[in-house]
Amino acid sequence: MNKKQLLWGLLFAIGLFMAASYTIDNRGFHSGIYGIIGCALILIAYAGMNWEKLQSKDRHTRKILLLLSSILGIIIVLDIAEIILG
Repeated sequence: MNKKQLLWGLLFAIGLFMAASYTIDNRGFHSGIYGIIGCALILIAYAGMNWEKLQSKDRHTRKILLLLSSILGIIIVLDIAEIILG
């Protein structure tokens, strides 16, 4: 295993741990800054692990990256809406 794979794997694990800070209680879904940072780290780790595929414009990898980016965007919008309405 080379150092890049180890780095991206560690970044993914940290992102997954931070994304686990999401909570669901009787008032709804709450993520906070740790959840957003965790999702961003997962997104960065995925892009880093598949950098060669992204450079060669692999459609499958680009679709997955777009899907993950969209989910992160939705989470950020919902967090902002919760702050404004709360």
